[in-house]
Amino acid sequence: MPSLSREELESEVRRLAPSHHDIELPHGVRTLVPELVRRDVERTRVANLVRHLWPSLLEACGGTLQGKSVLDVACNCGGFSVEAARAGASRVLGVDVVDRYLDQARFVRDALGLGQVDFRKTAVEDLSPEAVGTFDVAFCFGILYHLENPVLGMRRLAGVTSKVLVVDTDLVVQRFSRKAYWLMSVQAPSEAGAENATTALWREKKIVEFSPTAPAVVRLMKFLGFEDVVHVRPSARGLEKRYYKGTRGTFVGVRRGAAPSAPR
Repeated sequence: MPSLSREELESEVRRLAPSHHDIELPHGVRTLVPELVRRDVERTRVANLVRHLWPSLLEACGGTLQGKSVLDVACNCGGFSVEAARAGASRVLGVDVVDRYLDQARFVRDALGLGQVDFRKTAVEDLSPEAVGTFDVAFCFGILYHLENPVLGMRRLAGVTSKVLVVDTDLVVQRFSRKAYWLMSVQAPSEAGAENATTALWREKKIVEFSPTAPAVVRLMKFLGFEDVVHVRPSARGLEKRYYKGTRGTFVGVRRGAAPSAPR
């Protein structure tokens, strides 16, 4: 994409709005249009998770993402793919199933001139080494609790992740138990005018979802071959309240050995 003027960037941002991630573009333009913001989380999502997660992520990656390949599942408009590229990742692939989110992500990539970043329409259940290759690091942000078949979906993701898997997910809170279980819910379709349209346009029909407890996430990640799993506790100030309440959690899993063969 040729360099765009401030006015051209602002026009394209508005055409593609609303966005779920607040990303800074050239000329000080941002992807969020203030009057079109639907939920406060859209203002803070990327910055908060980076402050919360990045130290543990970099530690798991030997101190840097420099030269690493990164897969960003359910990438939405690409905020975390951009952060991985800015942190030095040599190859970044973001996948999603919603065309509008991918259009937003490709616009952001092109505006920032990030040639090492690509975006593709792919569901997590369709991931395989043949389809997308393999990656040093995988981001699984905001999708685990939406999967109708969470073990199958995570098997596919694990099958293309050679070293580090990062999961950020809604959680079911257990005050007096350490049991691993999943709470089932039935969700209605989402429409373009809905408050959560910036994250839920993929929900075109009524679906079943399964929200895990924190022990369920840890046990699943270990079952998939990430033997060392850390539940990242919130230490930064000013994060979304759900992290402090325990209704949202972030987990970093590291393989000790080589990745197993991908499931068929």
